Amino acid sequence: LCAAWRISCRSVQQATTSSNQPGHSLPQTAMDGVATAPPAPAATAQSSVKGGWVARLHAVIVCAFVASTGFFHGYDNGVVNDVFTMPSFRAMMGWPAEDNSTVALWEGVTVNGFNIGAAVSAVLAGHLLVDKYGRRPALLIGSILFAIGGGVQAGAVNMAMLIVGRVIAGVGVGITSSAGPAFISEVAPEKIRGMLVGIYQSNICLAIVGAAVLNYLDHDTSYGWRLSLGLQVAMGALVAVGLLFVAETPRFLEASGRHEEALCTLTRLRAGDEHAAERELKQVQAEIEQEDSEGSASWSEIFTQPFFRNVVIIGCFTQFFQITTGINAMVSFSGTLFKALGLQGLGPALTPFLSFLLGNAIGSFVLVDRVGRRLLLVFGMMGMAITMLVGGTVALVAHDSQQGSIDETSGYVIVAMIVLYMLAFGMSWGFGAWLYISEIMPLRVRGKAVGLCTAVNWGPANVLIAFITPQMISSPMGPGGTLLFFGCVCLMVVPFAATCLPETKGKTLEEVVPLFRFSSWAGFKAFVKGNLRGGLGCCAESKEAAADSAASAPQDALECEVSI
Repeated sequence: LCAAWRISCRSVQQATTSSNQPGHSLPQTAMDGVATAPPAPAATAQSSVKGGWVARLHAVIVCAFVASTGFFHGYDNGVVNDVFTMPSFRAMMGWPAEDNSTVALWEGVTVNGFNIGAAVSAVLAGHLLVDKYGRRPALLIGSILFAIGGGVQAGAVNMAMLIVGRVIAGVGVGITSSAGPAFISEVAPEKIRGMLVGIYQSNICLAIVGAAVLNYLDHDTSYGWRLSLGLQVAMGALVAVGLLFVAETPRFLEASGRHEEALCTLTRLRAGDEHAAERELKQVQAEIEQEDSEGSASWSEIFTQPFFRNVVIIGCFTQFFQITTGINAMVSFSGTLFKALGLQGLGPALTPFLSFLLGNAIGSFVLVDRVGRRLLLVFGMMGMAITMLVGGTVALVAHDSQQGSIDETSGYVIVAMIVLYMLAFGMSWGFGAWLYISEIMPLRVRGKAVGLCTAVNWGPANVLIAFITPQMISSPMGPGGTLLFFGCVCLMVVPFAATCLPETKGKTLEEVVPLFRFSSWAGFKAFVKGNLRGGLGCCAESKEAAADSAASAPQDALECEVSI
């Protein structure tokens, strides 16, 4: 099939070329003695189509489907919190109507069981599945495990069974969250790669909204919690079946020595433009040849080889800061705050998530491929810092220590700051952190590196915030001090974003790697200086040299003319 596709593409190109050669006879149709012009050449129509969305349609459909694994991530996170409050669930587990220390402990173990399973699998999947067997098998296994975990949760008869199901689902989500963004970044055209990776984050938020709606509808039914948890089975099974019809990424095929299959797949993804596919594949080949000459990267090499170590550290910090700047805490705190203000019902419960979804849509579909990743990450973090600092200050100033409450106007200001925080996060770090780590990792270590960064997100970051947030809220810091804490963390992350995150917009993955190639303190200072000059990273000096060379060329020609 691949050979037939290539032959058909070449036949069309040869026919088009020959039809435009001098002396080639053009067919004409006589009608009432008038010679009519032939149809427009196929190349003209083809080129006009390739310039638009139709040319990218196949790649967009594939990436959008793979991004549906983001539903796993969001749904499992969003569904369990409301399930804990369902009367039928609490009766099944023998929990009292109000939480006590024992119930709080079980809830924490249940939630963090999912996070730990995801963290461990994200690291192991990068080496054992993604790099060795490919992105597609990893996504397939992760989807199946997610469905199995959902089935175990829905059929749980005690807490132990529920936690086992959560861990299994977490392992599946850890695999898909590692392989999914990597798959999309390797398949998507570079000009819309940011938007397509953004679909993954949009699906996370859509799943959270969907889980909240479903939990609201079946909250008081006797089987509601089983229905909410059991929906994971259908989601995982549908995606697993669909993945059977999705091809492996061309980059992995080329790295595996399957050149013809890689070219055939990439040609389909580039709307049949074999020449464009060949050019792109040559870039991949050059990087693979260089990496093969150096040998396969091991775990120890990731931490000892400076070019690998530095970019992995930056990716890990990016994922760590995505969580520790307060997003998970804000989701929980906003619900508590709305309830304290007397704003109950589905609308107030969904407002933060809808704000997050709106921000993600604006950032990923409108801004990221226009203004770039770097500006969104820098200014998005600044917006997050401002909203948290303002909200925390208002909460502390307006707090009535005698009544233990705040006035209604101040409460709405705090709510507005939380909603704006969610909007800023959705426009920038919500999808940007996942997009960025999938773009910056060298192919030789991409699976392990993305898995490690994902594990930092699921493990240390999520577990740390889940532990310290309730402690801060119940301590003398209170809600206001908690907001100020996260505002200060956001403020400290701004310099990191400005100095350590080069711009990757419009660059192929092979062009991104040199941006991070520094191995010494002097190289790091040049890296920071290049980023402050416009996100050029380690390529700043080469660009300046090229500009100086171009500027000196007319002067050199003038001096030569004068000497003559």
